[in-house]
Amino acid sequence: MLYNFITSCEGHAVINAAELGISFPLKRRDQMLDYVLTLMGRDENEELVDSSAEHLHTQTLALSACKTLVLVEPRLPVEARNRVLKATLGFFALPSDPSDIIGPLVDNLISLLCAILSTSGEDGRSRADQLLHILRQVDSFVSSSVEHQRRRGCAAVYELLLKFRNMFSGGVCGLGCHSSSAFVLPSRDYLSLGERVITYLPRCADTSSEVRKLAAQTLGLFFSIALSLPKLATSVNYTDIEVSYSAMSSLEDVISILRRDASIDQSETFNRVISSVCALLMRDELVISLHTCTSAICDKIKQAADGAIQAVTEFINKRGNELHELDISRTTQSLLSATVTISDKHTRQEVLNAISCLAESTNTITVFNEILVAAGRDIATKDVSRIRGGWPMQDAFVAFSQHPVLSFSFLEYVVSVLDTPLPKTDMDKGENSNPSIEAQNDNQFQQAAILAITAFFRGGGKIGKKAVEQSYSTVFSVLTLQLGSCHGLAGLGQLEPLQLLLLAFQSFCECVGDIEMGKILTRDGEHRDKEKLIDLIQEVASCTSMKRPKEVSPISMNLSKALNRHQTFQREAAASALSEFIRHSEGLSSLLEHIVEAMCLHVSDESPTVRSLCLCGLVQVISDLIFLPNYVYITQTCHEDRGYAVVNTMHKHMTIGLYKEPFAVRSKIPANHVLNYIAQVLGVIVALLEDPDESVQLTAVQCLLSVLSTAPEDAVDPILLNLSVRLRNLQICMNEKMRSKAFAAYGALSKYAKGSQHQAFLEQVHATIPRLILHLHDDDLNVRQACRITLRQLAPLIEVDGFSNLFHKQVFSSDRRSDYEDFIRDLSRHANQFLSPRVASYLASLIQAFDSPWPVIQANAVYFSSCLLSLAEDQRLLAPYCSQVFPALVNKMSKSRDAVVRAACSFALGILIKAFNPLASATPQLDQADPSRSNIFE
Repeated sequence: MLYNFITSCEGHAVINAAELGISFPLKRRDQMLDYVLTLMGRDENEELVDSSAEHLHTQTLALSACKTLVLVEPRLPVEARNRVLKATLGFFALPSDPSDIIGPLVDNLISLLCAILSTSGEDGRSRADQLLHILRQVDSFVSSSVEHQRRRGCAAVYELLLKFRNMFSGGVCGLGCHSSSAFVLPSRDYLSLGERVITYLPRCADTSSEVRKLAAQTLGLFFSIALSLPKLATSVNYTDIEVSYSAMSSLEDVISILRRDASIDQSETFNRVISSVCALLMRDELVISLHTCTSAICDKIKQAADGAIQAVTEFINKRGNELHELDISRTTQSLLSATVTISDKHTRQEVLNAISCLAESTNTITVFNEILVAAGRDIATKDVSRIRGGWPMQDAFVAFSQHPVLSFSFLEYVVSVLDTPLPKTDMDKGENSNPSIEAQNDNQFQQAAILAITAFFRGGGKIGKKAVEQSYSTVFSVLTLQLGSCHGLAGLGQLEPLQLLLLAFQSFCECVGDIEMGKILTRDGEHRDKEKLIDLIQEVASCTSMKRPKEVSPISMNLSKALNRHQTFQREAAASALSEFIRHSEGLSSLLEHIVEAMCLHVSDESPTVRSLCLCGLVQVISDLIFLPNYVYITQTCHEDRGYAVVNTMHKHMTIGLYKEPFAVRSKIPANHVLNYIAQVLGVIVALLEDPDESVQLTAVQCLLSVLSTAPEDAVDPILLNLSVRLRNLQICMNEKMRSKAFAAYGALSKYAKGSQHQAFLEQVHATIPRLILHLHDDDLNVRQACRITLRQLAPLIEVDGFSNLFHKQVFSSDRRSDYEDFIRDLSRHANQFLSPRVASYLASLIQAFDSPWPVIQANAVYFSSCLLSLAEDQRLLAPYCSQVFPALVNKMSKSRDAVVRAACSFALGILIKAFNPLASATPQLDQADPSRSNIFE
C-alpha cells in the first residue's frame, strides 16, 4: 500500500518538490504525513504492533517517505517535527534480526533525523537547539544496556554531528577571525558541550569496540565543531588556544588509531581520550560536566560507569582549582546522588574515592558540609539503619576516616560542627516547644555529625585512630558537652539523640583503648536523673585523668570556655567535668588558676547545677590543704610509675624535687595567698547560702562544712556572724538533709568563736539553743544526730557549771521519748538555776515554735515551755509568758489535727496548772512523776 502511494503521481510530486526545493501544498503535505505516520504501525505506548518482515519493510519505506515529506517546503513546524520524532525514535530499539531488513530501516531513521535537523531553522542557534533536542531524545539508546541499541544511538549521534557541521560553511577560526557567513553560526555555548561530553565519555569505555570508536569520533567531531565556533575577540587567550589545539591533535591521533585497530589496548586509549577532553573543555563546560555526571556514573554497563568515574576524578585532579564554592557543592551533590543509586560496592567505593579526591583538591570544608547536609536530610526522611546495601553517607564517613590526607581534617570538621552552639531555644531551659524548621535542620545536622564521628571511630582503622589520638582532648571535650545536651533532650522525652551519642562515646573509647571508660558509659549512660549524669561525667573525667594525665590540661581549657555558652545542659556538663579535673591538676599551677578563675565567674550562673558544681570545685582545692604556722602544703597522692615532681600548684614560686617511689605531694605555699583564696571561697559560700534554689543552698552548707574542717581563724572570723545568721535560717528548712547539715555546720563554727566576735556569736548561740533542743527529737535520725554533736560543740561556750555534762548523759543520746523528756526536765531545771536571764528569750523562741510545720516539734516546744515555766524559781518574772502559753495550749488542744500535739498540750496544761495552783503544793514534783504514767509518744 505504501509502495503504491510512493509510486503514485502524488508521491512523485512530493519527491520532485523535495528535490527541487519548491513549495508543496501545505494541507496535502500534512495529510500525507498523517497517513505515513499512521503506517508506522505503533500503538499508544510507542510499541510495534507487528514485527513481521513484511511489516518491517513497510516501516523502512515509511521512514523514507517521512524524510521526503520533512524536506518539502514549507518546513514542518516544531510540533510536527516533535510528532515525527516521537513516532520514529522507537525504531532504535528493534532487535538485530533480520539484519537485512533492520539495517536499512535504522539507516533510514538516521537519515530522517538528519533531515529534521537540516530543516530546523535558518540561524545557528535554532539549529543548535534542534540538534540538542534530537541528541537528548537519543540519549536513552546511547546509554542502553543492549549493545546494538548503544551502537545505533552512537551512530545516529555521529551522523547528526556530521550533518550539523556540513550545514555551515565559512565561519570563524579558532583565533576569532570572522568570515562573511559568521552570522549563521551558533555560539559555542549553545552546544552544551559539558553536558554532551559527560554523556558520551562512558561510551569510550564501552564493552563494544564499535561503540568505543563511534564515541571517540563523536567527541572529536564535537570539539572540532566547537573550536570553529565564534568567540569574542577580547576573550581569546592564545595560551589556551595552543593547549586546545594540542589536545585536539592528541584526540585525533587516538581516533585514527581506533579506526585502524579497534582492538588496541582499551585502557591506554581511554586515558588519552580523558586527558584530551579535560584540556579541551572550557571552565564552564567542565563545571557542567561535573554537575551532570550522575547519569554517566550510574551507567548500566559497569565498565562504562567505571570509565565515567575515572574521567570525573581526572577532571577534578587536573582542574579542581578552577572550581568555585558553588561548583564544588553541586559536584558533591551529583556524586552523592550516584552513590545512592549504585548498588555495586566496588563502583560505590570508586565514587567515594572521587568525592575524597574532590575534597582533597578543592575546598575541603565545602565537600564535608555537603555530605553532612545530605546525611541530615536522610535522617529526617529515612530509617538509615535499614537502607538496603547500606547507607551511602556512612560509607562516605568511613572513606574519609581512612583517607591518609583527609582523615584528620574530617575529624576536625565534624568536631567543630558538634562544638558549634545551636541557636538558643526553650529546650535550653528544659522546656518542650515546637522547634522551628531552622532549629530542626540544625538538630538534624548535628545528629548527622554524631553518626559521622561514630563511623569515624569504628571504621577509621589505624589512620583514623591516629587522628583521634592527636585530637583526643578536643574530641573528649565535645563528646562530654554533647552528653549534657542529649541528656537534656532525653529529659524532654527525646531519647534517640542520647542513644546515638552514647554509641559514639563508647566507640570513641574502643577506638583509643579506654575500655574502663566505655564500661562506665555502658553501665550508667542512659540514666536520666541529673545527679546520675553528674556522677557519670565526673567518673568519666576521673578515668581520663588517671589514664591520660597529659590530656587534663587541654580538656580543662576547652571545658572552661564552654562555661560561657548559652546552652544550660552543656554548661552543666562542663562544670561537672571541671569539678573532677580540678582534683587532678597537681603540678599544673597555671591550669589550676585557670579553672579556679572560670569557676569563680560562674558561681552566679543562671543554672543552679552550675553554681553548685563550681562551688564544689573551688572547695575541692581547699580540702587538700595542710596548714602550718607560716606555710601551707597541698597534699596529693601520686600514682605514676616513674619519677614524681613536687610542684607548687597555687603560686608561681615552686619547690621541685624528684623521687623514685609513690608519695604524697606537698607544695609549699605562703599562707597569706591561701588565706586570701579561702576568704574568697567563704564569701561565695555566704552568698550561696541565700540562693533562691534549695539545692544550691544545700551544696553551700556541705561545702562550708568541708572548708571549716581546715580553714584558719583569720579567714572565718570576719564572716562568723553572717554565717551564723544564714545557717539559722536554713535550720527550719523542710528538707531533712538541709536541716541536718545546717545544724552540723553551726556546730563547726564554734571553734572560731574565740576572737572579737566571741560575745556576738554567743548571743547567736543562745538564740539557737531552743531550736537545737527541739530538734533533738526530730523525725529524721540525721537531724537528731547533728543536733547532739552541735550541742556538745557549743556547750563549752556557755561557760556554766555542769552545763556540758548535760550533753554527755545517756538520756541525751537516747532516741526514746521518755529519755528525751527526762533530758528536757534536767535542762529546764539547770537553765532556771544557772541561766535564768536567758529563760525568757528561750520561752519566746519556744512559743514561736508552737507554729512549726512539724507536729513533733510543736509537741516538743509545748513540753519544753511547760517545763521551763513550771520549774522557774520566780514564776512571777515569767507571768507574761504564762499568759501567752496557756491560751495557746488550750487552742491547740481543741483545734490541732495531730494527736501528738493535742496530747502534749493536755499534759503540759496539767503540769502548769499544778505548778501555778497554790493548793497543789503538796503534789509530787514534776520530776518525781509516776513512772507508770502512759506516754503517747512511745
